[in-house]
Amino acid sequence: MNTFEVIDTEYITACRTIETILLNNRDLTEVFFVYNYEGVSFRVFKSHLELINFFQNKSESHFCFDTENELDVFLAEVKLVA
Repeated sequence: MNTFEVIDTEYITACRTIETILLNNRDLTEVFFVYNYEGVSFRVFKSHLELINFFQNKSESHFCFDTENELDVFLAEVKLVA
């Protein structure tokens, strides 16, 4: 099971944010970016480039969740790569 912490939050508007999240699992760590759209949609990106492409090119994220609980479950269980 992963542990995770928000290491940075950027406010686009009062209710739209991009959070930088650090995931840890034993010796592995990985950074994810979460776009929180008004608390009703959470999109997860594995890189800054994916995040930028989402906003510039309207490309889709690989992971999208409707609730913060679903997002937390994903972050706790996602497999980290070395």
